[in-house]
Amino acid sequence: MGDAAQAQFDMIPSFLGAPVGDLEDLVPGQVAIAGYFCDNLDRPMAEQRYLARQLRYASRPGKVPVNGIDLGDVNVFPLEQDKHFSAVAAQCAAVLETGARMVLVGGDSSGLKALGSAARQVTGADVPVIGVTGGVAGNLSDNQPVILSVDLHELAGIWMSRPRRLAGLSPSQMIAQIDATPGDVIAAAIFGLAPALDNRGGTETRAALAILQALADRLEKGER
Repeated sequence: MGDAAQAQFDMIPSFLGAPVGDLEDLVPGQVAIAGYFCDNLDRPMAEQRYLARQLRYASRPGKVPVNGIDLGDVNVFPLEQDKHFSAVAAQCAAVLETGARMVLVGGDSSGLKALGSAARQVTGADVPVIGVTGGVAGNLSDNQPVILSVDLHELAGIWMSRPRRLAGLSPSQMIAQIDATPGDVIAAAIFGLAPALDNRGGTETRAALAILQALADRLEKGER
């Protein structure tokens, strides 16, 4: 690849400024971040699918996870639900089978279900899902595989361009819960936000980006 072509490739917006790669580039311990462009299945709400795009646009180099990589978007089939679920679960399983850890960004909560199915397929057992709004789970060993669920619908209204309620958590509270999550976090899903696609969405996009950064950092740590 020529210098000009490489420079143009390097300018592609990516999650947290991470390098862009593919499944074949993954190695154990990497944090693979992928977009999930689907918002019409679980708790449907238009425009949740745009979260991944907005977070890529808002990302700046400088806080890139040491082992982070942007895998692009998983392939989705939202008008064919059975095909969609099996396809997304299979793609997530392919990532986890490499030994990499995965963050699924955007869309509705159906992505979390597919991620749980993938983890079960890879580990051979049900993997507990820990929600950041439910408090830190106890009685988990350091090597217990877990999945983190970050529902941005639970952000307080002050952080939202189109608030649906006033009560909720601040980004710093969500980040504190993420940092304190016990176990071996092998995967995470961040979803539930339909970011405004104009200047009004700046506050919520920056909040979601800070939370994504915390997720990537927590997955890099692995066991706790």
